[in-house]
Amino acid sequence: MQIEWVNHPLLKSGVLERREYQIELFNLCLEEDLLIVLPTGLGKTAIALLVIAEMLYRHPDRKCVLLAPTRVLASQHKAFLSKMLNVEEGDVALVTGEMRLKDRAVAWSKRVLCATPQIMAADLERGLIDPKQLSLIIFDEAHRAVGDYAYTKISVKMTENPSLRRLGLTASLPEEKDKVEGILRNLRLSRVEARREDSKEVAPYIQKTSIEWIEVQLNPLLSRVRSELLEAIKEYVNRLHSIGLGSGITVPPRMKRLIELRAKPEYSTNLSARSALLSLIRLSIMLELIETQTVATFIQFVENLQSRRKGVGLKDLLQNEHLKTAYEIAKGTLELGVEHPKLEELVKILKTLPQGEKAIVFTSYRASVQEIYKRLASENLRVRVLVGKRGSGGLSQKEQVAVLEDMRRGGFDILIATQIGEEGLDIAECRLVVFYDNVPSAVRFVQRRGRTGRREPGRVVTFLVKGTRDEAYYWLAKRKLREAKRIVEAFKVKREVQALDDYIRREEGPTIYVDARESRSIITCLEKMGADVQVNQLEVGDFVLSEDVVVERKTVEDYVRSIMDNRLFSQLIAMKEKYPKPLLIVQGGRKKGASIGLAAFYSSLASALTDFYIPIYTSENDEETAAILYYIAKREQEEGKRTVRVREGRKPLTIREIQKYVVAGVPGIDAVLADRLLKRFKNVRGVFSATLDELKTVEGVGDKIASRIKEVGESNYE
Repeated sequence: MQIEWVNHPLLKSGVLERREYQIELFNLCLEEDLLIVLPTGLGKTAIALLVIAEMLYRHPDRKCVLLAPTRVLASQHKAFLSKMLNVEEGDVALVTGEMRLKDRAVAWSKRVLCATPQIMAADLERGLIDPKQLSLIIFDEAHRAVGDYAYTKISVKMTENPSLRRLGLTASLPEEKDKVEGILRNLRLSRVEARREDSKEVAPYIQKTSIEWIEVQLNPLLSRVRSELLEAIKEYVNRLHSIGLGSGITVPPRMKRLIELRAKPEYSTNLSARSALLSLIRLSIMLELIETQTVATFIQFVENLQSRRKGVGLKDLLQNEHLKTAYEIAKGTLELGVEHPKLEELVKILKTLPQGEKAIVFTSYRASVQEIYKRLASENLRVRVLVGKRGSGGLSQKEQVAVLEDMRRGGFDILIATQIGEEGLDIAECRLVVFYDNVPSAVRFVQRRGRTGRREPGRVVTFLVKGTRDEAYYWLAKRKLREAKRIVEAFKVKREVQALDDYIRREEGPTIYVDARESRSIITCLEKMGADVQVNQLEVGDFVLSEDVVVERKTVEDYVRSIMDNRLFSQLIAMKEKYPKPLLIVQGGRKKGASIGLAAFYSSLASALTDFYIPIYTSENDEETAAILYYIAKREQEEGKRTVRVREGRKPLTIREIQKYVVAGVPGIDAVLADRLLKRFKNVRGVFSATLDELKTVEGVGDKIASRIKEVGESNYE
């Protein structure tokens, strides 16, 4: 059948095959901001190319940005667009953190940009990019737009340009409805537009992929290792139960539950509980390694712990008899030349790979990649590895690209990859994909599987160790995949266009002046809520919410430091001088203030409340702080009809406040002690004219502070 090519003024001729489902999605993307869900290998990047070409054609004086989560993927996008777009040489640029600032400034002046989100977010803050100069922004691997990921921060900043077209691309969505809603909300996308492998318009471009799973059994020695680890886990669970903790921890434990508990105060502040929980996390990792990875990977993990500087908890774990037994059995097994049964099955499968055909082996652990590589290389198989940049043995961006190019040229047949090989990379067509381990994620399951069955029939082989989390993860991923498909259908219904809503809300939201040194996280939260944030160098306070209200925000740690170095009370007085309604926000858990003693901590709070008449609000995190700031500003500016401005005039202090300020200016004297001294000696002159012995009769005054008071009061000014 003759190939029909896409014709467009800004596409080179004969480079892009016309596929009707891509054209349909392309046209929809021009009308509204969509999240496109398309299985791996069906041309999400081709749709991005078409939209970029059209937006360049419609808006020749504006820019298009394609974001990708890794440098390698951004580099691949740049190469693809340079090859396909009919634009001037140099119009397509790559922007990464490896570039110098001045080189990035030049790159951002180009018409088409491929970048990582972290560097774009940073350069937006530096003012290197004006959102109003963009006509299009594309978020590749859009399922990452959750929490504080840089995609979310960029999306907030892009609300400055209400005419901007937005596009999200992903192979699969999370299976939880609230997470999908969060992605749409964070990226300001109107709805989901999805095509599945069984969609009739996609079917002609899909090759049949057979999926088979191979059950393996742990040999008796490895089963014994597993049993010993489970016994060790039971001991630590019982320890937690003995102190009234450990609710919801199963045997074997779920890692997600352990991580959740680690953040709870009853664990983080209790040394015994914290130590037991950390040991459970380590044992859980060991259990997963022996169940699903290689014996050598398990041994390496234990020996890494043995080589560390050992605290009480780690010493206790390494002396556990069950763990010691498990380690010795595993080491003896390896010395006998016996490895994990998965590894032997993998060798059998790959040795039958027809000459010239390619395969990818996916595993979640980098240490396992190296062990698998050594085993396959010992069988004279042509094999390479693909891992991320971080840590020992990591590959740089240049090295990762070189590996992929070598595979395309036929330099080797088998690629062993961690998660970096799952997400978006242009890996050569593979006839075989092996799940060495399983992942409890619908997104990763789809990405792995999508590496085969593109142009020719493919084969997926999944290893399962019966009765372990390996099997549980497989069925969990399958269930999540079914749920994700159901969620996709539900989100095809059009939502209100969030980007426009946000723009309107931003225009109507309160104006908040923020000190330039304040947390970027709080600024982002305020912008998300619709506040018009104006960043300035404030003389007083951290936030100005109206002509009457100023706010000083301190983390508990900063609050403690400001008490110790006498900054706190001068800052409170400065706020009272200039604004009728000052407010102090102390952010974080109160127990952290115990480093100066709870008495001093609470006395300082009491002084702010009763001596300075300054309200105090305690918040848990940046989100809560942003929320209270937003609603105070909204109430002041909308209900109170007050404008917002930074005050420069001075409000007179009371005599009482000035007296306390003068005495508290002596190093070592806080507002509480100043209050005691003034009550004892009636006025400032009485304090500074008192004898050393008289001063020391006041609670909290010793030789050092008494001498300092006399020194300040009697020394000549020079």
